[in-house]
Amino acid sequence: MSTAQVEPMSAADLDAWRASRSAAGAPLPEATDGAELEAVTVTVDDVQVGGALLEHADDAGRQRCAVRVLQTTLPRDADAVWGLVISVLETFVRARGATLLTTAVAPELARVFGLAGFAATMTTVGKRLDPDSAPELQEDRRVAVRPMSADERERFVDDVRDQLRAGMARAGVADADSPQLGSLETRLRGLAVDPPADELLMVGTVEGTVVGRAWATLVERDGALDFHGNTIDLLPEHRGQRLTPSFLGALRRHVHDLGVRDVHLRVYGHDAGARRTFLEQGAGIEDVHLRKDLA
Repeated sequence: MSTAQVEPMSAADLDAWRASRSAAGAPLPEATDGAELEAVTVTVDDVQVGGALLEHADDAGRQRCAVRVLQTTLPRDADAVWGLVISVLETFVRARGATLLTTAVAPELARVFGLAGFAATMTTVGKRLDPDSAPELQEDRRVAVRPMSADERERFVDDVRDQLRAGMARAGVADADSPQLGSLETRLRGLAVDPPADELLMVGTVEGTVVGRAWATLVERDGALDFHGNTIDLLPEHRGQRLTPSFLGALRRHVHDLGVRDVHLRVYGHDAGARRTFLEQGAGIEDVHLRKDLA
């Protein structure tokens, strides 16, 4: 029977890991405000198979541990070994006082984490766009898009604040009193007053009538521009008319003109309809966000 162990990573190993990740163009992340990072090694049958970067933080009186990076040489279909690694990782973070454990994994690993008691909170879907044409996501052209006006931004921020809080709480992304929602509030206020140039705030219209709204962040990476969708939805009175594919198509044409390379969208775990819509339009699942209550 296999054995596994998680233990603190030495400073020398951490320096080597950090240098290797940077050289590969995927540097280890920095800690979020108020959090502390800890690097650990993962060993199976006395062989070091990788490492993990843990982030410890107080989350509304609870100790949350987020696995920011999990990098191993283990095959993704080695369910028994992965189950063992997950178990010893839980034991390790419990000893650090964690009562909540979160992570994001490749879709191939979501099942084994689910068997270990993790619940999916969000799914990231993505699609690489063809730089030479913009035919994707264009079922029809009923919907056109344009930037939000100042008044529309203010109304959007008021509406989306409640939508995001409710959606995140229902999905288990963040509890209602989590500090994560405080940083969201600050960001939303900035959108209403003076949005940064990398924040894309658009409305979808049909014959001049606003039918939907979208908020995305444009991120430059490796010399290219990526679209990270924050919210995309139709107004309640315009749902059920198959406008979503048309809205996505209009956004696709717009970001094509901006030179966007990749589109990334996060979908709440309970929103199967939205996830199905994006997958039907050619997107693939990039990762699955997971949560387990350890208390």
